[in-house]
Amino acid sequence: MLENLPVKWDMEADVVALGSGIGGLSAAITAHDHGAKAIILERADQVGGVTALSLGEVWIAGNHLAEAGGIEDSSDSGYRYLKRLGMDYGDDVQMLNFAVHARVALKYFADKAGLKMHYIKDCPDYYYGTTNDGIKEGRLLEVDPFPGSSLGDWQAKTRVSPHVPWGMTHHDIFAGGGFANMKTWDFGIMGDRLTKDERCLGSGLAAYFVKAALDRKIPIETNMNAEELIADGERIVGVRATKDGKNIFVKANKGVVI
Repeated sequence: MLENLPVKWDMEADVVALGSGIGGLSAAITAHDHGAKAIILERADQVGGVTALSLGEVWIAGNHLAEAGGIEDSSDSGYRYLKRLGMDYGDDVQMLNFAVHARVALKYFADKAGLKMHYIKDCPDYYYGTTNDGIKEGRLLEVDPFPGSSLGDWQAKTRVSPHVPWGMTHHDIFAGGGFANMKTWDFGIMGDRLTKDERCLGSGLAAYFVKAALDRKIPIETNMNAEELIADGERIVGVRATKDGKNIFVKANKGVVI
């Protein structure tokens, strides 16, 4: 941690988000929506982070999508499920906070940022049947296919995954026999989506948040490697990053989100 303040700041924002996965993007978007100036620093030359490499499954108990589908669930049940899995090793406050507020965050990004998701049908909680608070479907969510062309100049700069079949939804995969039966998949669906650049799974999830950040004109700085936090003796006030071998000092008036 750097405790000597720089002679001058190269950039300034209220909230500085480190990383352009769903964590950094959602923090910057929310900060912006609540009147703060945000900036995102990404060390790679593409945005989307690890989120874009993943299957993009989001687990949220008591969410509005399941409710609309007639599924009975609640954040209380979700909390009990997490607590049972934690076997008293987990932090009760953090688990309760997640169970209560994850569905609120989901609804917020659906209403304010254009996030389109659906629950994965026939996809139960991993421990469904071994605990009364596991349910057979409704908590595991994925995005609707995202049109990559809507990213404009950032289309090629928004990462897609080399690890997962991002041209397929879970429904497509399950209909083809699951992940262990790729030879029976309908690769015509995948080919059509790849041709149109319609992104599913984690690549689609990341793209929704990149699009929301771009729509808000939140600055996204790529090839910017955060090296140190900067403190003034009382709080974190900025970040020292490097780009092209040069130091870049970014002031954070309200905070840094890692």
